[in-house]
Amino acid sequence: MEIIKRHTDYAFRSLVYLASLPGQVIAAREIADSQDVPVEFLQKIMQRFVKNGIVNSHRGAQGGFSLAKNPAGITVLDIIEVMQGPVVMNRCLLGKDGCPRAPKCPLKNSWIDVEEKLAAYFDGITLKDLVDEVHAID
Repeated sequence: MEIIKRHTDYAFRSLVYLASLPGQVIAAREIADSQDVPVEFLQKIMQRFVKNGIVNSHRGAQGGFSLAKNPAGITVLDIIEVMQGPVVMNRCLLGKDGCPRAPKCPLKNSWIDVEEKLAAYFDGITLKDLVDEVHAID
């Protein structure tokens, strides 16, 4: 089971790269090449973050992308939710489109607890934390 999908992994790698070059406008091709992300995927991923106010898009010959927010203000949960939607442990927690057994399911409260803890954990890790971790490895 994958919790983090491939396109979300691409997003993390790309955003960590942007965050490691603060204040710079980085061309899509440079981000894609440096992070082994297909440029077509990268363009679509970055547009999601532009739409959500996390990344700025810059046009023109010197165009590309830059972070719109401080990396300390962007959480892992923010990134996951932009790419995959809310963290949901089981379809029974999806509301009206979830499992018809949800009202009587003995596991529902346990799934809610796990979901809340996982979301809180992801919300406690920032993009800055990820960048710092990468720099500690280098």
